Amino acid sequence: MTQPLREEGKSYTKIKIEMKESKDIDKIELLIRTYKGRAEVYNLVGENENALKDCKKGILISKWSKDKKLLADCILQLSGIYGAISQYEKMRSLAKKSFLLYRKIKDKKGVADSFNNIGFAFYSLGDYSKALEFYNKSLKIDQARHDCSGQGTTLNNIGNVYGYLGNYLKAFKYYNNALKIQKEMGNCRGQGESLTSIGMAYHYLGDYSKALEYYSKSLKTQEEIGDRGGQGDSLNNIGAAYSKLGDYGKAHENFNKSLEIRKEIGDRRGQAQSLNHIGAVSLNLGNYEKALEQYNKALKIQKEIGDTRGQGYVSNNIGFVYYSLCDYKKAHEYLESAEKIATEIGEKELLRRIAVSFAELILAENAEKGTENAKIYAEEAMKLAEKLKSKSGKAEALLLQARIEITDNRWQIADSRFKEAIKNFEELKQPFEIAKAYYYYAQSIKTVGTGLVPVQFDDKSKEYLQKARGIFEKIGAKAWLGKIGEIGVSSA
Repeated sequence: MTQPLREEGKSYTKIKIEMKESKDIDKIELLIRTYKGRAEVYNLVGENENALKDCKKGILISKWSKDKKLLADCILQLSGIYGAISQYEKMRSLAKKSFLLYRKIKDKKGVADSFNNIGFAFYSLGDYSKALEFYNKSLKIDQARHDCSGQGTTLNNIGNVYGYLGNYLKAFKYYNNALKIQKEMGNCRGQGESLTSIGMAYHYLGDYSKALEYYSKSLKTQEEIGDRGGQGDSLNNIGAAYSKLGDYGKAHENFNKSLEIRKEIGDRRGQAQSLNHIGAVSLNLGNYEKALEQYNKALKIQKEIGDTRGQGYVSNNIGFVYYSLCDYKKAHEYLESAEKIATEIGEKELLRRIAVSFAELILAENAEKGTENAKIYAEEAMKLAEKLKSKSGKAEALLLQARIEITDNRWQIADSRFKEAIKNFEELKQPFEIAKAYYYYAQSIKTVGTGLVPVQFDDKSKEYLQKARGIFEKIGAKAWLGKIGEIGVSSA
Protein backbone atom coordinates (compact mmCIF):
# COMPACT_ATOMS: atom_id res chain seq x y z
CA MET A 1 0.00 0.00 0.00
CA THR A 2 1.26 3.49 -0.83
CA GLN A 3 2.51 5.31 2.24
CA PRO A 4 0.05 8.13 3.00
CA LEU A 5 2.71 10.16 4.81
CA ARG A 6 5.17 10.37 1.91
CA GLU A 7 7.43 13.40 2.07
CA GLU A 8 7.27 14.86 -1.44
CA GLY A 9 9.85 17.15 -3.09
CA LYS A 10 9.05 20.83 -3.25
CA SER A 11 6.14 20.59 -0.84
CA TYR A 12 8.32 19.08 1.91
CA THR A 13 11.14 21.57 1.25
CA LYS A 14 8.69 24.45 1.60
CA ILE A 15 7.42 23.06 4.92
CA LYS A 16 10.98 22.70 6.26
CA ILE A 17 11.60 26.38 5.41
CA GLU A 18 8.35 27.35 7.18
CA MET A 19 9.43 25.40 10.27
CA LYS A 20 12.88 26.95 10.36
CA GLU A 21 11.34 30.40 10.10
CA SER A 22 8.88 29.53 12.90
CA LYS A 23 11.13 28.45 15.76
CA ASP A 24 8.56 29.71 18.22
CA ILE A 25 6.56 26.66 19.43
CA ASP A 26 3.34 28.66 19.44
CA LYS A 27 3.86 29.63 15.81
CA ILE A 28 4.58 26.04 14.84
CA GLU A 29 1.42 24.88 16.60
CA LEU A 30 -0.54 27.64 14.85
CA LEU A 31 0.86 26.50 11.50
CA ILE A 32 -0.23 22.90 12.18
CA ARG A 33 -3.70 24.01 13.25
CA THR A 34 -3.96 26.21 10.14
CA TYR A 35 -3.28 23.23 7.89
CA LYS A 36 -5.75 21.13 9.92
CA GLY A 37 -8.44 23.78 9.73
CA ARG A 38 -8.01 24.32 6.02
CA ALA A 39 -8.05 20.54 5.42
CA GLU A 40 -11.34 20.33 7.33
CA VAL A 41 -12.88 23.03 5.12
CA TYR A 42 -11.58 21.37 1.95
CA ASN A 43 -13.04 18.06 3.08
CA LEU A 44 -16.40 19.63 3.92
CA VAL A 45 -16.77 21.20 0.46
CA GLY A 46 -15.50 18.07 -1.28
CA GLU A 47 -12.00 19.19 -2.32
CA ASN A 48 -10.51 15.96 -1.03
CA GLU A 49 -7.13 16.12 -2.79
CA ASN A 50 -6.39 19.51 -1.24
CA ALA A 51 -7.63 18.21 2.12
CA LEU A 52 -5.21 15.27 1.91
CA LYS A 53 -2.31 17.54 1.03
CA ASP A 54 -2.88 19.93 3.93
CA CYS A 55 -3.45 17.11 6.39
CA LYS A 56 -0.21 15.39 5.36
CA LYS A 57 1.64 18.69 5.80
CA GLY A 58 0.22 18.94 9.31
CA ILE A 59 1.50 15.43 10.07
CA LEU A 60 5.01 16.25 8.82
CA ILE A 61 5.25 19.38 10.95
CA SER A 62 3.81 17.57 13.99
CA LYS A 63 6.46 14.85 13.64
CA TRP A 64 9.18 17.48 13.41
CA SER A 65 7.85 19.36 16.44
CA LYS A 66 7.41 16.07 18.39
CA ASP A 67 3.92 17.15 19.49
CA LYS A 68 2.22 13.77 19.98
CA LYS A 69 -1.24 15.24 20.57
CA LEU A 70 -1.23 17.26 17.34
CA LEU A 71 0.30 14.34 15.46
CA ALA A 72 -2.50 12.04 16.64
CA ASP A 73 -5.09 14.69 15.73
CA CYS A 74 -3.70 15.02 12.20
CA ILE A 75 -3.51 11.25 11.67
CA LEU A 76 -7.13 10.84 12.85
CA GLN A 77 -8.20 13.64 10.51
CA LEU A 78 -6.40 11.95 7.63
CA SER A 79 -8.23 8.73 8.52
CA GLY A 80 -11.55 10.55 8.17
CA ILE A 81 -10.61 12.06 4.81
CA TYR A 82 -9.72 8.63 3.43
CA GLY A 83 -13.11 7.45 4.66
CA ALA A 84 -14.75 10.28 2.73
CA ILE A 85 -13.17 9.01 -0.50
CA SER A 86 -14.04 5.37 0.24
CA GLN A 87 -10.53 4.12 1.05
CA TYR A 88 -11.66 2.22 4.12
CA GLU A 89 -8.60 0.06 4.74
CA LYS A 90 -6.45 3.19 4.89
CA MET A 91 -9.06 4.79 7.13
CA ARG A 92 -8.95 1.86 9.55
CA SER A 93 -5.15 1.60 9.54
CA LEU A 94 -4.68 5.32 10.28
CA ALA A 95 -7.38 5.31 12.98
CA LYS A 96 -5.54 2.45 14.68
CA LYS A 97 -2.33 4.55 14.63
CA SER A 98 -4.13 7.54 16.13
CA PHE A 99 -5.67 5.28 18.81
CA LEU A 100 -2.21 4.04 19.86
CA LEU A 101 -0.91 7.61 20.13
CA TYR A 102 -3.96 8.85 22.06
CA ARG A 103 -3.77 5.90 24.44
CA LYS A 104 -0.10 6.64 25.08
CA ILE A 105 -0.84 10.26 26.04
CA LYS A 106 -4.06 9.26 27.90
CA ASP A 107 -6.36 11.33 25.66
CA LYS A 108 -9.75 9.65 26.14
CA LYS A 109 -11.59 11.79 23.60
CA GLY A 110 -9.01 10.89 20.96
CA VAL A 111 -9.36 7.20 21.82
CA ALA A 112 -13.16 7.43 21.47
CA ASP A 113 -12.91 9.27 18.13
CA SER A 114 -10.41 6.70 16.84
CA PHE A 115 -12.77 3.85 17.81
CA ASN A 116 -15.55 5.65 15.95
CA ASN A 117 -13.48 5.85 12.75
CA ILE A 118 -12.47 2.19 13.04
CA GLY A 119 -16.15 1.30 13.51
CA PHE A 120 -17.12 3.29 10.43
CA ALA A 121 -14.45 1.55 8.34
CA PHE A 122 -15.74 -1.89 9.41
CA TYR A 123 -19.34 -0.78 8.76
CA SER A 124 -18.45 0.42 5.24
CA LEU A 125 -16.66 -2.87 4.55
CA GLY A 126 -19.74 -4.85 5.65
CA ASP A 127 -18.37 -6.20 8.95
CA TYR A 128 -21.31 -5.11 11.14
CA SER A 129 -20.43 -7.02 14.31
CA LYS A 130 -16.98 -5.39 14.39
CA ALA A 131 -18.55 -2.01 13.63
CA LEU A 132 -20.90 -2.34 16.62
CA GLU A 133 -18.02 -3.45 18.83
CA PHE A 134 -15.99 -0.30 18.15
CA TYR A 135 -18.97 2.08 18.12
CA ASN A 136 -20.03 0.82 21.55
CA LYS A 137 -16.48 1.26 22.87
CA SER A 138 -16.56 4.83 21.60
CA LEU A 139 -20.03 5.52 23.08
CA LYS A 140 -19.00 4.18 26.50
CA ILE A 141 -16.05 6.59 26.67
CA ASP A 142 -18.14 9.56 25.43
CA GLN A 143 -20.85 8.90 28.03
CA ALA A 144 -18.29 8.67 30.82
CA ARG A 145 -16.81 12.00 29.69
CA HIS A 146 -20.26 13.60 29.14
CA ASP A 147 -19.16 14.39 25.57
CA CYS A 148 -22.47 15.26 23.87
CA SER A 149 -20.93 15.80 20.42
CA GLY A 150 -19.25 12.42 20.44
CA GLN A 151 -22.38 10.71 21.73
CA GLY A 152 -24.51 12.25 18.96
CA THR A 153 -22.20 11.03 16.21
CA THR A 154 -21.82 7.54 17.65
CA LEU A 155 -25.53 7.07 18.41
CA ASN A 156 -26.32 7.88 14.77
CA ASN A 157 -23.65 5.45 13.56
CA ILE A 158 -24.99 2.64 15.76
CA GLY A 159 -28.47 3.36 14.41
CA ASN A 160 -27.13 2.95 10.86
CA VAL A 161 -25.80 -0.52 11.67
CA TYR A 162 -29.12 -1.65 13.17
CA GLY A 163 -30.94 -0.16 10.19
CA TYR A 164 -28.91 -2.18 7.71
CA LEU A 165 -29.41 -5.29 9.82
CA GLY A 166 -33.18 -4.72 9.66
CA ASN A 167 -33.74 -3.86 13.32
CA TYR A 168 -35.59 -0.63 12.60
CA LEU A 169 -37.11 -0.14 16.04
CA LYS A 170 -33.61 -0.10 17.54
CA ALA A 171 -32.38 2.11 14.70
CA PHE A 172 -35.14 4.71 15.33
CA LYS A 173 -34.27 4.75 19.03
CA TYR A 174 -30.61 5.57 18.34
CA TYR A 175 -31.42 8.08 15.56
CA ASN A 176 -33.88 10.05 17.67
CA ASN A 177 -31.49 10.14 20.63
CA ALA A 178 -28.76 11.42 18.30
CA LEU A 179 -31.04 14.06 16.74
CA LYS A 180 -32.09 15.32 20.18
CA ILE A 181 -28.48 15.78 21.27
CA GLN A 182 -27.48 17.47 17.99
CA LYS A 183 -30.39 19.93 18.18
CA GLU A 184 -29.46 20.83 21.74
CA MET A 185 -25.89 21.49 20.61
CA GLY A 186 -26.84 23.35 17.42
CA ASN A 187 -24.84 20.85 15.35
CA CYS A 188 -26.35 21.40 11.88
CA ARG A 189 -24.20 18.85 10.09
CA GLY A 190 -25.06 16.20 12.66
CA GLN A 191 -28.75 17.06 12.39
CA GLY A 192 -28.55 16.58 8.62
CA GLU A 193 -27.02 13.14 9.07
CA SER A 194 -29.65 12.06 11.59
CA LEU A 195 -32.51 13.36 9.43
CA THR A 196 -31.12 11.37 6.49
CA SER A 197 -30.85 8.25 8.64
CA ILE A 198 -34.43 8.56 9.90
CA GLY A 199 -35.56 9.01 6.30
CA MET A 200 -33.74 5.83 5.30
CA ALA A 201 -35.43 3.86 8.07
CA TYR A 202 -38.85 5.02 6.83
CA HIS A 203 -37.73 4.15 3.30
CA TYR A 204 -36.91 0.55 4.25
CA LEU A 205 -40.25 0.30 6.03
CA GLY A 206 -41.99 1.35 2.80
CA ASP A 207 -43.22 4.79 3.94
CA TYR A 208 -41.74 6.69 0.99
CA SER A 209 -43.67 9.94 1.52
CA LYS A 210 -42.35 10.13 5.09
CA ALA A 211 -38.87 9.28 3.84
CA LEU A 212 -39.05 12.15 1.31
CA GLU A 213 -40.05 14.53 4.11
CA TYR A 214 -36.91 13.70 6.13
CA TYR A 215 -34.60 13.59 3.09
CA SER A 216 -35.79 17.06 2.05
CA LYS A 217 -35.25 18.46 5.57
CA SER A 218 -31.75 17.01 5.54
CA LEU A 219 -30.96 18.47 2.09
CA LYS A 220 -32.09 21.93 3.21
CA THR A 221 -29.80 21.77 6.26
CA GLN A 222 -26.85 20.56 4.16
CA GLU A 223 -27.31 23.30 1.57
CA GLU A 224 -27.34 25.95 4.31
CA ILE A 225 -23.94 24.84 5.65
CA GLY A 226 -22.35 23.90 2.28
CA ASP A 227 -22.03 20.19 3.05
CA ARG A 228 -21.49 18.85 -0.48
CA GLY A 229 -21.10 15.24 0.59
CA GLY A 230 -24.33 15.39 2.54
CA GLN A 231 -26.12 17.00 -0.40
CA GLY A 232 -25.00 14.15 -2.66
CA ASP A 233 -26.36 11.61 -0.17
CA SER A 234 -29.71 13.38 0.22
CA LEU A 235 -30.23 13.85 -3.53
CA ASN A 236 -29.53 10.16 -4.06
CA ASN A 237 -32.04 9.23 -1.36
CA ILE A 238 -34.68 11.61 -2.73
CA GLY A 239 -34.22 9.98 -6.14
CA ALA A 240 -34.68 6.52 -4.61
CA ALA A 241 -37.94 7.58 -2.93
CA TYR A 242 -39.30 9.07 -6.16
CA SER A 243 -38.34 5.88 -7.97
CA LYS A 244 -40.38 3.81 -5.52
CA LEU A 245 -43.30 6.19 -6.05
CA GLY A 246 -43.05 5.67 -9.83
CA ASP A 247 -41.90 9.21 -10.69
CA TYR A 248 -38.89 8.18 -12.79
CA GLY A 249 -38.37 11.64 -14.25
CA LYS A 250 -37.74 13.18 -10.81
CA ALA A 251 -35.82 10.08 -9.74
CA HIS A 252 -33.43 10.30 -12.70
CA GLU A 253 -32.98 14.06 -12.18
CA ASN A 254 -31.99 13.65 -8.53
CA PHE A 255 -29.73 10.64 -9.18
CA ASN A 256 -27.81 12.58 -11.82
CA LYS A 257 -27.42 15.62 -9.55
CA SER A 258 -26.14 13.29 -6.85
CA LEU A 259 -23.69 11.59 -9.23
CA GLU A 260 -22.35 14.97 -10.39
CA ILE A 261 -21.63 16.10 -6.81
CA ARG A 262 -20.07 12.78 -5.85
CA LYS A 263 -17.74 12.87 -8.86
CA GLU A 264 -16.82 16.44 -7.99
CA ILE A 265 -15.84 15.56 -4.39
CA GLY A 266 -14.26 12.18 -5.15
CA ASP A 267 -16.84 10.10 -3.26
CA ARG A 268 -16.41 6.79 -5.08
CA ARG A 269 -18.72 4.80 -2.82
CA GLY A 270 -21.38 7.42 -3.42
CA GLN A 271 -20.80 7.34 -7.17
CA ALA A 272 -21.44 3.60 -7.14
CA GLN A 273 -24.68 4.14 -5.22
CA SER A 274 -25.90 6.73 -7.72
CA LEU A 275 -24.96 4.52 -10.69
CA ASN A 276 -26.78 1.60 -9.06
CA HIS A 277 -29.94 3.68 -8.72
CA ILE A 278 -29.73 5.00 -12.29
CA GLY A 279 -29.42 1.36 -13.36
CA ALA A 280 -32.55 0.50 -11.36
CA VAL A 281 -34.57 3.20 -13.17
CA SER A 282 -33.36 1.83 -16.51
CA LEU A 283 -34.32 -1.70 -15.40
CA ASN A 284 -37.83 -0.65 -14.40
CA LEU A 285 -38.30 1.14 -17.72
CA GLY A 286 -37.14 -1.98 -19.56
CA ASN A 287 -33.86 -0.55 -20.88
CA TYR A 288 -31.82 -3.61 -19.93
CA GLU A 289 -28.61 -2.75 -21.78
CA LYS A 290 -28.48 0.68 -20.10
CA ALA A 291 -29.20 -0.95 -16.74
CA LEU A 292 -26.32 -3.42 -17.19
CA GLU A 293 -23.98 -0.60 -18.22
CA GLN A 294 -24.73 1.41 -15.05
CA TYR A 295 -24.67 -1.62 -12.74
CA ASN A 296 -21.31 -2.81 -14.09
CA LYS A 297 -19.81 0.66 -13.60
CA ALA A 298 -21.04 0.57 -10.01
CA LEU A 299 -19.74 -2.96 -9.40
CA LYS A 300 -16.30 -2.04 -10.78
CA ILE A 301 -15.99 0.86 -8.32
CA GLN A 302 -17.23 -1.26 -5.41
CA LYS A 303 -14.65 -3.96 -6.09
CA GLU A 304 -11.88 -1.35 -6.29
CA ILE A 305 -12.79 0.25 -2.94
CA GLY A 306 -13.71 -2.99 -1.14
CA ASP A 307 -17.41 -2.15 -0.66
CA THR A 308 -18.62 -5.68 0.09
CA ARG A 309 -22.18 -4.73 0.93
CA GLY A 310 -22.54 -2.67 -2.24
CA GLN A 311 -21.24 -5.56 -4.34
CA GLY A 312 -23.97 -7.77 -2.88
CA TYR A 313 -26.78 -5.41 -3.84
CA VAL A 314 -25.46 -4.70 -7.32
CA SER A 315 -24.75 -8.39 -8.02
CA ASN A 316 -28.37 -9.14 -7.14
CA ASN A 317 -29.51 -6.38 -9.49
CA ILE A 318 -27.32 -7.63 -12.34
CA GLY A 319 -28.68 -11.13 -11.77
CA PHE A 320 -32.20 -9.75 -12.10
CA VAL A 321 -31.33 -8.03 -15.40
CA TYR A 322 -30.01 -11.31 -16.81
CA TYR A 323 -33.21 -13.02 -15.61
CA SER A 324 -35.18 -10.34 -17.50
CA LEU A 325 -33.05 -11.05 -20.60
CA CYS A 326 -33.71 -14.82 -20.18
CA ASP A 327 -29.98 -15.50 -19.69
CA TYR A 328 -30.63 -17.78 -16.73
CA LYS A 329 -27.09 -19.14 -16.42
CA LYS A 330 -25.62 -15.68 -15.86
CA ALA A 331 -28.53 -14.79 -13.60
CA HIS A 332 -27.68 -17.75 -11.36
CA GLU A 333 -24.00 -16.77 -11.25
CA TYR A 334 -24.67 -13.24 -10.04
CA LEU A 335 -27.42 -14.22 -7.61
CA GLU A 336 -25.22 -16.91 -6.04
CA SER A 337 -22.42 -14.36 -5.67
CA ALA A 338 -24.84 -11.91 -4.01
CA GLU A 339 -26.19 -14.63 -1.72
CA LYS A 340 -22.69 -15.54 -0.56
CA ILE A 341 -21.95 -11.92 0.35
CA ALA A 342 -25.33 -11.42 2.07
CA THR A 343 -24.83 -14.56 4.17
CA GLU A 344 -21.30 -13.53 5.19
CA ILE A 345 -22.32 -10.03 6.32
CA GLY A 346 -25.70 -11.11 7.69
CA GLU A 347 -27.76 -8.43 5.98
CA LYS A 348 -31.43 -9.42 6.07
CA GLU A 349 -32.70 -6.89 3.51
CA LEU A 350 -30.22 -8.12 0.92
CA LEU A 351 -31.09 -11.74 1.69
CA ARG A 352 -34.78 -10.88 1.23
CA ARG A 353 -34.18 -9.32 -2.17
CA ILE A 354 -32.09 -12.29 -3.27
CA ALA A 355 -34.84 -14.72 -2.19
CA VAL A 356 -37.31 -12.77 -4.36
CA SER A 357 -34.89 -12.84 -7.31
CA PHE A 358 -34.29 -16.59 -7.01
CA ALA A 359 -38.03 -17.29 -6.79
CA GLU A 360 -38.63 -15.21 -9.93
CA LEU A 361 -35.79 -16.97 -11.74
CA ILE A 362 -36.98 -20.48 -10.86
CA LEU A 363 -40.53 -19.70 -11.95
CA ALA A 364 -39.23 -18.38 -15.27
CA GLU A 365 -36.91 -21.33 -15.90
CA ASN A 366 -39.51 -24.04 -15.44
CA ALA A 367 -42.80 -23.31 -13.70
CA GLU A 368 -43.89 -26.95 -13.37
CA LYS A 369 -40.64 -28.42 -12.02
CA GLY A 370 -39.57 -25.28 -10.24
CA THR A 371 -42.66 -24.65 -8.17
CA GLU A 372 -41.38 -26.34 -4.99
CA ASN A 373 -38.05 -24.53 -4.98
CA ALA A 374 -39.75 -21.26 -5.87
CA LYS A 375 -42.13 -21.83 -2.97
CA ILE A 376 -39.19 -22.23 -0.57
CA TYR A 377 -37.64 -18.93 -1.70
CA ALA A 378 -41.02 -17.14 -1.57
CA GLU A 379 -41.55 -18.35 2.01
CA GLU A 380 -38.03 -17.22 2.94
CA ALA A 381 -38.74 -13.80 1.40
CA MET A 382 -41.92 -13.55 3.49
CA LYS A 383 -40.16 -14.53 6.73
CA LEU A 384 -37.44 -11.97 6.16
CA ALA A 385 -39.96 -9.26 5.26
CA GLU A 386 -41.83 -9.94 8.50
CA LYS A 387 -38.60 -9.81 10.54
CA LEU A 388 -37.70 -6.54 8.83
CA LYS A 389 -41.26 -5.22 9.28
CA SER A 390 -41.12 -4.38 5.55
CA LYS A 391 -44.60 -3.82 4.11
CA SER A 392 -43.18 -3.57 0.60
CA GLY A 393 -41.23 -6.80 1.12
CA LYS A 394 -44.33 -8.56 2.39
CA ALA A 395 -46.27 -7.43 -0.69
CA GLU A 396 -43.53 -8.75 -2.98
CA ALA A 397 -43.60 -12.12 -1.21
CA LEU A 398 -47.41 -12.28 -1.40
CA LEU A 399 -47.23 -11.62 -5.14
CA LEU A 400 -44.78 -14.47 -5.59
CA GLN A 401 -46.91 -16.83 -3.50
CA ALA A 402 -50.02 -15.89 -5.50
CA ARG A 403 -48.29 -16.74 -8.79
CA ILE A 404 -47.17 -20.09 -7.37
CA GLU A 405 -50.68 -20.89 -6.10
CA ILE A 406 -52.12 -20.26 -9.58
CA THR A 407 -49.54 -22.65 -11.04
CA ASP A 408 -50.81 -25.24 -8.54
CA ASN A 409 -54.45 -24.47 -9.52
CA ARG A 410 -55.29 -23.11 -6.05
CA TRP A 411 -57.45 -20.28 -7.37
CA GLN A 412 -59.10 -18.94 -4.23
CA ILE A 413 -55.81 -18.71 -2.31
CA ALA A 414 -54.08 -17.12 -5.29
CA ASP A 415 -56.85 -14.53 -5.72
CA SER A 416 -56.71 -13.63 -2.03
CA ARG A 417 -52.94 -13.16 -2.08
CA PHE A 418 -53.01 -11.12 -5.28
CA LYS A 419 -55.59 -8.79 -3.71
CA GLU A 420 -53.59 -8.44 -0.50
CA ALA A 421 -50.39 -7.68 -2.42
CA ILE A 422 -52.16 -5.07 -4.56
CA LYS A 423 -53.73 -3.49 -1.47
CA ASN A 424 -50.29 -3.19 0.19
CA PHE A 425 -48.74 -1.66 -2.92
CA GLU A 426 -51.64 0.79 -3.19
CA GLU A 427 -51.19 1.86 0.44
CA LEU A 428 -47.47 2.33 -0.24
CA LYS A 429 -48.32 4.37 -3.37
CA GLN A 430 -46.08 2.26 -5.63
CA PRO A 431 -47.66 2.40 -9.11
CA PHE A 432 -44.98 0.32 -10.80
CA GLU A 433 -45.41 -2.52 -8.30
CA ILE A 434 -49.22 -2.31 -8.58
CA ALA A 435 -49.00 -2.62 -12.37
CA LYS A 436 -46.63 -5.59 -12.04
CA ALA A 437 -49.11 -7.31 -9.72
CA TYR A 438 -51.92 -6.77 -12.25
CA TYR A 439 -49.72 -8.07 -15.05
CA TYR A 440 -48.57 -11.17 -13.15
CA TYR A 441 -52.16 -12.12 -12.35
CA ALA A 442 -52.98 -12.22 -16.06
CA GLN A 443 -49.65 -13.76 -17.06
CA SER A 444 -50.06 -16.57 -14.52
CA ILE A 445 -53.56 -17.33 -15.87
CA LYS A 446 -52.13 -17.48 -19.40
CA THR A 447 -49.33 -19.82 -18.28
CA VAL A 448 -51.88 -22.30 -16.89
CA GLY A 449 -54.13 -22.01 -19.94
CA THR A 450 -57.37 -20.05 -20.08
CA GLY A 451 -59.42 -23.15 -20.91
CA LEU A 452 -58.56 -24.58 -17.47
CA VAL A 453 -59.28 -21.37 -15.54
CA PRO A 454 -62.62 -20.66 -13.80
CA VAL A 455 -64.47 -17.94 -15.75
CA GLN A 456 -64.46 -15.34 -12.94
CA PHE A 457 -60.64 -15.46 -12.69
CA ASP A 458 -60.20 -15.25 -16.46
CA ASP A 459 -62.42 -12.15 -16.58
CA LYS A 460 -60.53 -10.56 -13.69
CA SER A 461 -57.19 -11.18 -15.40
CA LYS A 462 -58.36 -9.25 -18.47
CA GLU A 463 -59.50 -6.34 -16.28
CA TYR A 464 -56.16 -6.29 -14.43
CA LEU A 465 -54.18 -6.38 -17.66
CA GLN A 466 -55.95 -3.27 -18.93
CA LYS A 467 -55.18 -1.51 -15.63
CA ALA A 468 -51.53 -2.55 -15.88
CA ARG A 469 -51.31 -1.15 -19.41
CA GLY A 470 -52.64 2.22 -18.22
CA ILE A 471 -49.98 2.50 -15.48
CA PHE A 472 -47.08 1.30 -17.65
CA GLU A 473 -48.03 3.79 -20.37
CA LYS A 474 -48.12 6.62 -17.83
CA ILE A 475 -44.65 5.90 -16.41
CA GLY A 476 -43.09 4.93 -19.77
CA ALA A 477 -42.24 1.29 -19.04
CA LYS A 478 -41.94 0.20 -22.68
CA ALA A 479 -40.63 -3.31 -22.01
CA TRP A 480 -43.59 -4.05 -19.76
CA LEU A 481 -45.97 -2.74 -22.43
CA GLY A 482 -44.32 -5.22 -24.79
CA LYS A 483 -44.99 -8.04 -22.34
CA ILE A 484 -48.65 -7.04 -22.21
CA GLY A 485 -48.73 -7.11 -25.99
CA GLU A 486 -47.40 -10.67 -25.93
CA ILE A 487 -50.34 -11.74 -23.75
CA GLY A 488 -52.66 -10.26 -26.32
CA VAL A 489 -54.18 -7.03 -25.01
CA SER A 490 -53.98 -4.10 -27.35
CA SER A 491 -54.31 -0.43 -26.43
CA ALA A 492 -57.73 1.11 -26.62
